[in-house]
Amino acid sequence: MKAQRRTLLKGMLAGSAVAAVGLPKISFAGSSAPAAREIVLVGCGAPAADFADHIAARRDLGAGPLPDYAATRALFESCRGKRLVGLMEDGAYVLFSELARDAGVRLVFEGQHTASADGRVSRHAFSAAAGFHGSAEALAAALTGEDAAFAIAETPVGASGRLVRGGDWSRLGFDSYHVADESPLWLHLAGVSHAEGCAALGVAESRTEPLHCWPTYVPAAPAAGWRTALGRTLARLAAGGEENRLPCVRQAFVRGPAALEDFAVDNSLVSFVMEA
Repeated sequence: MKAQRRTLLKGMLAGSAVAAVGLPKISFAGSSAPAAREIVLVGCGAPAADFADHIAARRDLGAGPLPDYAATRALFESCRGKRLVGLMEDGAYVLFSELARDAGVRLVFEGQHTASADGRVSRHAFSAAAGFHGSAEALAAALTGEDAAFAIAETPVGASGRLVRGGDWSRLGFDSYHVADESPLWLHLAGVSHAEGCAALGVAESRTEPLHCWPTYVPAAPAAGWRTALGRTLARLAAGGEENRLPCVRQAFVRGPAALEDFAVDNSLVSFVMEA
């Protein structure tokens, strides 16, 4: 493995500066089942065209590279009590997130994405408010079904420290490990050696142990590309439901050595769920 790829996963698990500031430090999820919420798909330019394509309520913030200021303020004012789901280029998202914070809109989930032009290799770093359901598993299942190479890292922000048991993803071809880090996490590897996975995470192999539990149930995931697969997952979770009671855990999936090497990045995108 090239030197610049070492500790790649460690950096992905650290999350972004926007998520560190914007995500609530306490869980928004109560002990009872979450009520259904109305969701709105938010777009700026082309990235959201095939993202959450089944959402009827849509708001376009302009065709340019940055969201229109007036349209963005109007969005926040008219969508109080709703959840906003979207995908934008990273430059547009920086401005959008600043306007959202000024308007009192709360960030629930943020995903950072880089991918090759054909989508065969991609990386995804998720940060979620404690209590929000994880999205890594659904995306890993969808991309495995497409035989793609990928790295996905997910971490809850402001979690209580209660250790949630990870899953055995052997049905998708992954070897699953528990990693005794400062913050315990779960590592799932397919087509990547244990040594390579530990190097990408920046931990010694001796600090990991195979995860022994019943194999996790893997639902069918139709091939649709990572944007559509993630968009449908986030829309379902943002709408609320019983499955949101299962919180995300600190974990990483790696499938194929190409996900840990340099590749030509088509663009850098950010997905999000916000509470207006």
